[in-house]
Amino acid sequence: MQTLTGRTCIFSGASGGDGVAAVKALCAGGMNVVMMTHRLKEAEELAEEINASGVPGFCMCVTGEGKEAAESRDEVLKNINERFGSIDVVISNIGADGYGIELQEVTRELLMKSMDHLVGGGFEMMKNALPYLKQSRAPRVIFMTTVEGRYGGTHESYINAIAKGGVLSMALNSAARLGRYGITVNCISKGAVKREGYIRPDAPKPEELLSRIPVGRIGTPEDLAQAVCYLASEETGYITGQVLNVCGGLCMG
Repeated sequence: MQTLTGRTCIFSGASGGDGVAAVKALCAGGMNVVMMTHRLKEAEELAEEINASGVPGFCMCVTGEGKEAAESRDEVLKNINERFGSIDVVISNIGADGYGIELQEVTRELLMKSMDHLVGGGFEMMKNALPYLKQSRAPRVIFMTTVEGRYGGTHESYINAIAKGGVLSMALNSAARLGRYGITVNCISKGAVKREGYIRPDAPKPEELLSRIPVGRIGTPEDLAQAVCYLASEETGYITGQVLNVCGGLCMG
């Protein structure tokens, strides 16, 4: 059983790639989802589609960049809390690419930019939401890492894997410090999962890893969505500081 109804989630990295299915699944379970994005057009189209489908949850989007960001992030969260009555779940699915850049070509500036985007962005999102999470009846924080961010490897881009490793460390350390407030912090480690929408031509294809996946198939966005719903649910209040591998066993090879 996954109880999501009546709670509110703020979700970054939701309007494209593998996040779309997770937003749909959360809303289908009765959760209100606020997508925090710079891809406003795609997010608005997704929210319109979800809200027209008749699911019990409500979907909307806000932007933290550009001219539309007249309000501070604190003000945005305050407005979300006032509208829905709570902020209960924070999901950071922020990603980077760096495909085609060999290790020898990576500069300190490129690496720090990726770290700031993934680790800094996820940290800021969680920290700003803490006052509301402390008031929630079932507060959850979910960070996304990757199999190579956890175990190492060469299929993913170097700078993304390094930054995703930092995200993993942040999740584990945050879990140890926020447990006293009843806030669970967990991490999902993604393997070869199909993405929706635009994919860079030089990005590695998930199918290239098929021979290394014990279950014999590529992951779907729906596989990831069910893992998200599980960790976001009210029933997982005694699960924290964990890394859930959604990879079909790729992490074992």
